[in-house]
Amino acid sequence: MEVIFFCFLKEELRESWEEPTDPQAQQEIINSIEEVYFSNDTFDIVKYELERLPPVLSLQELEEHRDKLKQQQAAVSKKVADLILEKQPAYVQELERVTSLQNGLQLAAVICTDGRRHLNIAKEGFTQTSLGLLANQRKRQLLIGLLKSLRTIKTLQRTDVRLSEMLEEEDYPGAIQLCLECQKAASTFKHYSCISELNSKLQDTLEQIEEQLDVALSKICKNFDINHYTKVQQAYRLLGKTQTAMDQLHMHFTQAIHNTVFQVVLGYVELCAGNTDTKFQKLQYKDLCTHITSDSYIPCLADLCKALWEVMLSYYRTMQWHENHDQDEAATVSSDGSSVVGTEENKTLKSKKKSDYSLNKGNAPILTNTTLNVVRLVGKYMQMMNILKPIAFDVIHFMSQLFDYYLYAVYTFFGRNDTFELTGLGLSSSRLRTTLNRIQESLIDLEVSADPTGTLTAAEERKEKVPSPHLSHLVVLTSGNSLYGLAERVVATESLVFLAEQFECLQPHLDAVMPAAKKPFLQQFYSQTVSTANELRKPVYWIVAAKAIDYEQMLLLMANVKWDVKEIMSQHNVYVDSLLKEFEEFNRRLNEVSKRVRVPLVVSNILWEHCIRLANRTLVEGYANVKKCSNEGRALMQLDFQQFLMKLEKLTDIRPIPDKEFVETYIKAYYLTENDMERWIKEHREYSTKHLTNLVNVCLGSHINKKARQKLLAAIDDIDRPKR
Repeated sequence: MEVIFFCFLKEELRESWEEPTDPQAQQEIINSIEEVYFSNDTFDIVKYELERLPPVLSLQELEEHRDKLKQQQAAVSKKVADLILEKQPAYVQELERVTSLQNGLQLAAVICTDGRRHLNIAKEGFTQTSLGLLANQRKRQLLIGLLKSLRTIKTLQRTDVRLSEMLEEEDYPGAIQLCLECQKAASTFKHYSCISELNSKLQDTLEQIEEQLDVALSKICKNFDINHYTKVQQAYRLLGKTQTAMDQLHMHFTQAIHNTVFQVVLGYVELCAGNTDTKFQKLQYKDLCTHITSDSYIPCLADLCKALWEVMLSYYRTMQWHENHDQDEAATVSSDGSSVVGTEENKTLKSKKKSDYSLNKGNAPILTNTTLNVVRLVGKYMQMMNILKPIAFDVIHFMSQLFDYYLYAVYTFFGRNDTFELTGLGLSSSRLRTTLNRIQESLIDLEVSADPTGTLTAAEERKEKVPSPHLSHLVVLTSGNSLYGLAERVVATESLVFLAEQFECLQPHLDAVMPAAKKPFLQQFYSQTVSTANELRKPVYWIVAAKAIDYEQMLLLMANVKWDVKEIMSQHNVYVDSLLKEFEEFNRRLNEVSKRVRVPLVVSNILWEHCIRLANRTLVEGYANVKKCSNEGRALMQLDFQQFLMKLEKLTDIRPIPDKEFVETYIKAYYLTENDMERWIKEHREYSTKHLTNLVNVCLGSHINKKARQKLLAAIDDIDRPKR
């Protein structure tokens, strides 16, 4: 635009440029222009000049004034033109660029026109036949691709023959590798309908390989072959089931020992008996041994030793294979950052191998998928710490949070019950309560469920927390037939205990990578959190014990008993039989649950201890509700309790009976005198105010005066005051 303006201005003022001009005169004309003309851009010159005209106009004066304005305009235009001409080279150069651009555009227009013309000629020159050739070529390429796919599918369909050959040759790693590759290839052609059947067939083949692997693994127990065992282990490694292989190997060794000794002893028993009666085959090994005669004892023992020596030899060679394999593996990984982890894993395997081989299903840990996933994550964290040592503390901190959340989730799902906690029954230890409160305050976001639309500030404050865990609606904890979800409680709690044990094993490794300044954190984590996992058993199983027996019904039955009898009774009361029936039903349901999920002995003992403790405390509560009681009635209480103990000891092996002294001491207190009662009250603070008050009112009520009674009640009140 500036170039166009320059050209226009140049033409407009060409004449004035050509006329000779006195610069001084020109400057005087410019100086004669009033300052108001230069005041601002919005100044209206025309209006100003019109307002200056005299009332009576004169043509001569108008012409003179016009000539003056023309001179002033010409002077200003000349001045502007001079200023513009000072920069003329730059504008000329720009004008040349514009001209060059115009020529280029004209040439481009010619080229486009020619191109369009040639395209029209080409369009008219192509025929339907030419386009048909292109279409046929495209179809040909598609058919070639389809032919390749069909040939691949045909090869996949014939792999079962090769797989069978490889299994006959006991090439298990090769068969698994081929099967996995076929599955991978089949996934590429899953859009073909025939592939779905092939996938199913390959999966069946893989399962068949696993079955044959298990059979091959069982042969190791009596005849160890290093090449055979190496192939089996490689096969399990390809399947990603090395732990399964170890578990199966444990089982096969156990089974091999049992079958070997049983067959040897059975042969001698049948030989001594002179027949092959099948009844011997149904006997337990212990019972079968009783049929060995003294004459055949030494030969039988010698054959047993020979047979077991074969098993032990295979066991020893298997151990030796794993030790050599572990050393080779450690040497392989020593060249990278995972060497430390590999060494630690090898040490752990070696330290546990002897005990692991002797494991049987009765001692196997109870695990959940969650436990295994946590252990797997911990393994990854261990690798991370060994490679990135500067962040070891952060990694351990996150591991502790993972364990904290697991512990809190198990307690929230299975151990929290305000009803029993408020009554003081089954209350968790102070250390466990402190740990749970700490986890809830530092890790659990209790507001996210109550206010999901919280402000951004609140969300930022809770960014370090996680939502409170929620139990699946599929888990039923209210059914009496399942002992209020005992199976689920056992699996959850015992898997947590197992996880805590694994963390205990890892403590030396974590302590080695933890910075010295942060080691108190690790010690606190183990002393206040990991070590409390066992304590979680009490509140979890207490809930089952509190619901499994109908203690309220027992109190109602005891309330109907007449305790102020005049004769010593020889028959116990009905409530004892009712309570024992409750325990028998509890025992039956516990056995039913054990068929579904193994209930460890420690869990069974805790359940029985809780139930017995609650029953004994309920007995004391029932005795404390008595309004009138004679000496014969106190004897009847002792009779009832002794009957209960005698029958209970036949149902459980727990010794001594929990809280047995709690009941016996309370019953015997009925026989105390006034002076002895005061001392007894001060010494036995395990009883509630209600229990003690009943003793004073019922036991001594009719034998002491009002002042003495008030004294004893005051002593009870003094004991109860600190508890309030």
